[in-house]
Amino acid sequence: MPRRLKPLFSLTSEQALASTPDNLAFVSASAGTGKTQVLTARVMRLLLAGVEPSAILCLTFTKAGAAEMADRIHARLAYWVRLKPGDLGAELKALGEASTPETEERARRLFARVLDAPGGGLRIQTIHSFAQSLLAAFPAEAGIVPGFRPIEPREEALLARETLAAMLVAAEGRGGDRLIGDVQALSRRLGEQGAEAFLIASTHAADALDRLGPEELIGDKLRESLGLPAGDVEGAIATICENGVSETALRRIAAANAAWGTATGTAAAGTIEAWLAEPVVERARTLDAVGGGWCTKKGELRKFAARLG
Repeated sequence: MPRRLKPLFSLTSEQALASTPDNLAFVSASAGTGKTQVLTARVMRLLLAGVEPSAILCLTFTKAGAAEMADRIHARLAYWVRLKPGDLGAELKALGEASTPETEERARRLFARVLDAPGGGLRIQTIHSFAQSLLAAFPAEAGIVPGFRPIEPREEALLARETLAAMLVAAEGRGGDRLIGDVQALSRRLGEQGAEAFLIASTHAADALDRLGPEELIGDKLRESLGLPAGDVEGAIATICENGVSETALRRIAAANAAWGTATGTAAAGTIEAWLAEPVVERARTLDAVGGGWCTKKGELRKFAARLG
């Protein structure tokens, strides 16, 4: 027996407009504002208008969203089968449909009509699932092998581990210490799982890696994208510390830290004053510590920043 459902809420004027089958609508709304209600209402109104279930396609971003929408529609149509005439009429009016004996009779038959539709009923699926079905239907046009199947994330991770292990074994056999050293450095920096995730993401961006060009030019491109000078970076930093630092501005920051009146502020003020007292040729060595005078470890401005205006 169909489960007892709450009566449909009457659609607002905008929701009714968006759910009208003849209208092309783009719905933009926050979470919990009734988007799914509008979409399910539109599907049910399409069915009431005589559209074949197999001609309706609903796409979502998530499997959970697709399952929720399918459950709402199927549960409501099953509920209508045995609903009292007066109650069914109220449901139809809530959707914006006329409550007539013909419309009510059509509504009661929708559940069976959907179940008997070719392909097993309404097509409510994720956009990825829909794309997969298109590729399966036209593999030659897509340039892929017929009978393919999408790889699952766990399977992809397993294959990635096996491939990486095989690469490292082969590199060790031919004396490829550089590859082994690079993987070790990546693991130390990101952790084992982080390094694995980074390498998998890199395989998804093979075209982007190819566009980097010859290996000897990659460093220059990375420096350019990060706004770093070409050549000796440490030398450039040392030059900036010698000639490009405003000591007046740093002393204002030190004073603001001291006026902040906290242990953190006092320590930062002392660090800045000590840095300014160092010979300019030595400042690059302790530059990291100075940044703590105005930024937190997360890179956010400290609370006293307003005093510098």
